[in-house]
Amino acid sequence: MLTALDETLRHQIATTFDHAGTSDHRFFDRYWFGVYDPRGRMALVCGMAQYLNTNVMDGFCAIQLPRADGGIEQHNFRLSRALRPDLDETRVGPLRVRIEEPFQRIRLGCEAGELPLSFDLEWTAFLPPSEEKHHFNRVNGRVFQDYHRYTQAGRGTGVVQLGDQVFDVDDWWAGRDHSWGVRSQVGGYEPATGPGTEAQLAAAGYVYYWLTFNDGECGGYVQLQFLGDRTRIFTDGEIVWPQTGRRFIVADAEVEVELHPGTRIYKRLRTRLRGYDGSTVELVAEPVIGYWSMDGTGYDWGWNDDKGLGFHRGEYVVEHDIYDITHPERVVRPNGELRIPGHREAPCAITVDGKLAPRSAGHQVFVASGPVKWLGLDK
Repeated sequence: MLTALDETLRHQIATTFDHAGTSDHRFFDRYWFGVYDPRGRMALVCGMAQYLNTNVMDGFCAIQLPRADGGIEQHNFRLSRALRPDLDETRVGPLRVRIEEPFQRIRLGCEAGELPLSFDLEWTAFLPPSEEKHHFNRVNGRVFQDYHRYTQAGRGTGVVQLGDQVFDVDDWWAGRDHSWGVRSQVGGYEPATGPGTEAQLAAAGYVYYWLTFNDGECGGYVQLQFLGDRTRIFTDGEIVWPQTGRRFIVADAEVEVELHPGTRIYKRLRTRLRGYDGSTVELVAEPVIGYWSMDGTGYDWGWNDDKGLGFHRGEYVVEHDIYDITHPERVVRPNGELRIPGHREAPCAITVDGKLAPRSAGHQVFVASGPVKWLGLDK
């Protein structure tokens, strides 16, 4: 089947762009966006992905809102459609993503009418994208992950309406990433070849740290991965000051973590970074609202059928629910069920070298699984 991309001179394999170069059902190509009010009135994440081998295009949007009683709600919207024949449409129902100028300007939208949600947002670049190091490993002979990602700091402007609440988005923090390849937890199931990497890492202890931020003066991306004994197994990132041209490349890192008592969820992160030029940068991340329960967006086998992202559900399916995320670790589902999902991420205020700028915000991931002795987590 020919698509618009087949008019370009960019073919990588001897077939059309409606086919992937692998038959692995977990092959994906996904956008992710975050738009946060630095003052903590509202936070929005949304995303959209194409899965050529499961014939799916799906998308999500989630909004965090503080309540008058001191609680915090997470409103989730999950949408999925059959990918073919509309491969060229980056749209699922009312949700859409339109690249208006590559790496510079993107339009995010949700049309009013079908859902109790609508928005029209312009995402504009603050920095050029940062390419991550390639992610690849095998487990028991099979490819567990083989994917690439870039991350980009930006700003957001527009309007969001949820029910009868309207939010004017006036130069808020905005970040994005774009990843593609093969990852776990995609397409409904993992191939069975014995214990997987996730189980092995959980037994050994594992910490995943990922940050993108900007404060009006500088911004960037940092990714760190540790084993439970504090051995660092992945280090990547850069911070850029566009007005001065300074570019800081992360060579080494030390993380101090303050957890909410009795939980695995961070309350405050202090990260001391050393660059290849010998200079240092210190970042402090503190959540401004709550912690995303990522299963609400479809990650971590989310969706009501527990099949997660990229699973074929028919021509068109929509799910909408509201989680109570007031507690940093315990999540209350609509039916009152209490869950403790391991995958939590947060809109944060980011202090850079002791300075917290008025427009400073970012998206901080810090997930600790299994025994992590340096955090006082024994199992």
